[in-house]
Amino acid sequence: MKAPANSSQTSQPQSEQRRSATRPPYRGSHLSFFKAVSCSTVVFLALIAPLAGQAQTTTPAAPLPATPPPPPIAPTNTTPSTTPPTNVPSAQSAPADPAAAPAANPSAPTPSRVELPRSDNPAVRFSEEEYLLGPGDLIGLEIFDVPELSGANGRHVILIDGTVNLPWLDRPVSLQGLTLRAASQKLQSAYSPFIREPRITVNLITARTLRVNVVGEVKRPGTYIISPEGRTNQILVGDASVAGGGTANQWPTVTQAIQSAGGITQLADLRDVQLRRPQPDGSVDQITVNLWELIRTGQIQQDVALRDRDTLVIPKASTINPDEALVTGSASFAPATMLINVVGEVQAPGTVEVAPNTSLNQALLTAGGFDNQRARRSRVELIRLNPDGTATRREVQVDLAAGINEETNPSLREFDTIVVGRSGITRTSDTLETIFRPLGSIFGIFNVFDDLFNDN
Repeated sequence: MKAPANSSQTSQPQSEQRRSATRPPYRGSHLSFFKAVSCSTVVFLALIAPLAGQAQTTTPAAPLPATPPPPPIAPTNTTPSTTPPTNVPSAQSAPADPAAAPAANPSAPTPSRVELPRSDNPAVRFSEEEYLLGPGDLIGLEIFDVPELSGANGRHVILIDGTVNLPWLDRPVSLQGLTLRAASQKLQSAYSPFIREPRITVNLITARTLRVNVVGEVKRPGTYIISPEGRTNQILVGDASVAGGGTANQWPTVTQAIQSAGGITQLADLRDVQLRRPQPDGSVDQITVNLWELIRTGQIQQDVALRDRDTLVIPKASTINPDEALVTGSASFAPATMLINVVGEVQAPGTVEVAPNTSLNQALLTAGGFDNQRARRSRVELIRLNPDGTATRREVQVDLAAGINEETNPSLREFDTIVVGRSGITRTSDTLETIFRPLGSIFGIFNVFDDLFNDN
């Protein structure tokens, strides 16, 4: 009975061995191989995704719209994998490198510098570099690696004929009408036979005095000598008291020349001031300067720097606006005061000193006002001296409450005369006094005899 039992127990393992013999060989090895391939693919995609994202962020083109990530590469075996799903970042969804982030959007707003447009007015195109050398200029040469011709040894004065005598050169070099840069280039050519590749810099040590003509509507037209580097920058020939004093640190300007000429007159047209500048070739450049914009809006470029032999022309205005006249009279290049004559029945008749463009009412009040007992307060006479030597007389109806206007309160000009007449009662009393004054003398004689007889 035990034998069959033992035979069945031994037969069971043999049947298992026979079933295992019928299975396909290396089935477990295939599964491991496909799992390894899947994992390797996922790791490879994860490694190259940041590199692809970085390459995309550095391109200057605009970013493309987001697209769904591509599906992961699956193994060819249909056997389900036991590896958990892994999120694979794509080239579009990968985070960009922070260092390359600013280049990702080239159209992003950046801080910009606002520059004013270049003016078409030639007045603003003259710079310090355009200074033209001439007789009297003291220049300094700096020659690279030649100390014996540089520094204190390199200072030379341009002669009256526009030339300068330099060491090592057998003839004078003409620098008349050249800029500093052009002079440097000319001297480099002159020294090239003696110095290999010379490097020469010409500096302006002391500029010559400038001769400027000021004509037109100024108080003292004429020729003026102005020193840009001297003790003063506005010296009137023969009248040093007009000079402003102080040390000059910049080129004299149009307004400074007008101040030297005593200031503008009340008839000056500030909108069309002409600056004529001669050129070395004989031509003349004409620059239009609008000094009204200078005093109204502060356009400092209208105050053009002067050069030697400039001519400044102040034209005469055809019409005068009273409101503009007040602004012009307070400008720095207008006269500080003017003289007005007030005669007749006022408290302090005589010559009074008032500000430019002072009105008639202000002049009357400066003279102390009307004499209340004798003055005719309704009207006065205004006598004006014209530039051609003639005089005009007119009556002005006085209105002390009115502003500046040509009818009742005109703006005055220098050397105007205001005549305040007598009232009707004052004229009658003065006439009677004139008639009866001789009779008073006769009665005075009788009084003398009466006193003699009374004493006896």
